[in-house]
Amino acid sequence: MAVIIYFSRSGQNKQSGALQYINVGNTAIVAGKLEQQIGCKSVALQTIEPYETDYEATLQRSKKEEEQDKLVEIEPSDFDLTAEKQIFLGFPIWWSTIPNVVKTFLASNDLSETEIYPFCTHEGSQFGHSLDVIKLLAPQARVHSGLAVRGSKVYRSDQAITNWLKCIDVAVIK
Repeated sequence: MAVIIYFSRSGQNKQSGALQYINVGNTAIVAGKLEQQIGCKSVALQTIEPYETDYEATLQRSKKEEEQDKLVEIEPSDFDLTAEKQIFLGFPIWWSTIPNVVKTFLASNDLSETEIYPFCTHEGSQFGHSLDVIKLLAPQARVHSGLAVRGSKVYRSDQAITNWLKCIDVAVIK
C-alpha cells in the first residue's frame, strides 16, 4: 500500500519572483492531485509551532533551523506507517533542501525496505540537494526518481504528475 506524506505551508509565498498570499500551500496542491490520481491516503506533516504566514519571518526561522541543523517538533500522527512500503514524500524546497520538519519525519521513523518517491515544489532550484539528504536520513530506504514542480505552475501540473507516475510505473486510477 502507498501513502502520501507531505509538508506544505500556506500564507505569503514567492511565485514567479513576486510575493503572493496563497490559501493552500503549493506542495499540498500537488499532494491532492497525486492523491486523486493514485487513490491513496495523504498525511500532512504539521509542526508543533506553526510557521508564520509572513514570508520573511518564515525565511528567517527556516534559515536559522537549517544553520543549526535543528529538528522541528511535529504533531504526532495517528497514521500507522508500519504497513506502508511506498511513501510519496512531498515538500517545498527551502535553502536548496528539504525543510527541517521533513528531516524530523525521516529521522523519527524506521523506513527500512520502504520505497520513497519524492516530489517537491520550488521556484527554480528543482530538488537542490534534497535527494542526498533524504538518502542520508533514510539509508535503508530506496529513493526513486522524483517530480519537481515549479510552485507557480502547481495548478497546471496534472499532466506532469501523470507522466511521472508512468515513468516510475505507478498505476493511475483515472
